[in-house]
Amino acid sequence: MNRVDPLLLGEDLTAQLARLDMGGLGCVELLEQQLAAITASQPILNAYVAIDESAARAAAADSDARRKAGQARALEGVTIAIKDNLDVAGMVSTAGMATRRDAAVAVRDSTAVARLREAGAVIIGKLNMHEAALGADNNNPHFGACHNPHRPGFTPGGSSGGSGAAVAAGLCSAALGTDSMGSVRIPASYCGVVGLKPSWGAISTHGSVALSHRLDHVGPLTRSARDLRRLLPVLAGFDPASAQSRSITMLPTSTGPLRLGIVDFGDAVHCNDDVAAEFVRSLDVLFGLGHRRVDLPAPAFPPGHARRAGLLVCEAELLVEHRHDWQHQRDRFSPMLAKLMSYAEGRSAADLVDASRLLDRAQVQLQQWLAACDVLVTPTTPQRAFAFADAVPANQADLTGYANFSGNPALSVPMAVGEGELPLGLQLVGRVGDELRLIALAEAFQHATRWQPRLPAASHSWGMS
Repeated sequence: MNRVDPLLLGEDLTAQLARLDMGGLGCVELLEQQLAAITASQPILNAYVAIDESAARAAAADSDARRKAGQARALEGVTIAIKDNLDVAGMVSTAGMATRRDAAVAVRDSTAVARLREAGAVIIGKLNMHEAALGADNNNPHFGACHNPHRPGFTPGGSSGGSGAAVAAGLCSAALGTDSMGSVRIPASYCGVVGLKPSWGAISTHGSVALSHRLDHVGPLTRSARDLRRLLPVLAGFDPASAQSRSITMLPTSTGPLRLGIVDFGDAVHCNDDVAAEFVRSLDVLFGLGHRRVDLPAPAFPPGHARRAGLLVCEAELLVEHRHDWQHQRDRFSPMLAKLMSYAEGRSAADLVDASRLLDRAQVQLQQWLAACDVLVTPTTPQRAFAFADAVPANQADLTGYANFSGNPALSVPMAVGEGELPLGLQLVGRVGDELRLIALAEAFQHATRWQPRLPAASHSWGMS
């Protein structure tokens, strides 16, 4: 472990790229330090399910050669880790499921992974996730629980829990996740990193194991908001191979003050007191930057109703996505996942239409809020990360689900919590194509709070600080 530099591993992707650009750091050296950190942390965090070290080393060596020849691409030599429901050529996409553990390896990259490779990124491996992406604690019964690097024994969130944990622990320069009702933003909130769910269709989902064609989004997790400026142009773009892909025009960043919408959720969403207090302090920071508050009415119906409708849509689509395995090896689905899918199996077509229409109502609700403001601001999650021994809160996705139901972009940025406290996320939601505005606002918030990326204090337990 004497090769591991915790300061380097704690830096964001932008800073690591700057080191590579200046020649003071080699691509192979960066990879080797991250591989050593993965080896040290894996028994504690279990963030990865597979690593192709030889392929990663070959890619890093190629990146060093390109840099030496003056042919560096946008992401030359930084490492990206991939949630295990996105195809990486030569690796199995398990989607966290026992039924897919022995599936054939992918013959080609998913579109998002291919775009990262084309930009020079080194694909380091596949990340742990909640089984079938239907859940938000990442207590995976087949591959083991992935732990929060700020407090092992606690959830990193999900379903992209391995993505949040790996980024927070410095085990990659950035990661890809998927988000159907908050699965990028919830782990970003719990792990103290940044997570972006872009506009629906902006980043292709082609080459993924689907949870819901209506709700699925691919999104990056990073250690800073500014990293998203590096990744989004690489990842976004119309993909004719994907029925869900759209050509999204990214709107320019605003220079003037914004109208920030604050919803009166009342009793519709129960936020823990500590979350509510941190949220108020974060709003003070935003208003101190010159932005204006717009108070918005309570939702027309509790967001939990839409969340449950979204779950039914996902459960029903899993019956189609995994039809063969459900018919022939149902015993390899965990009892919890089998229960959820069996529930959908007993619903009627009319029930599914009712659920879809309720999601439409949630979409209209968000559109009405955004008609009165520029950016909607909420806590990302109503609670901090919790112990695996505790009951899973039903309302984890109550605040994140709206942006999936509507297809609007949403971003989670860490709030400035006290020393030793578990992280919390601040959610920013914008209109379709407003990703750059959200990123700029998140950057300004991080600058105002003097936030700096660094490894969690708990990393000393695996020899990294």
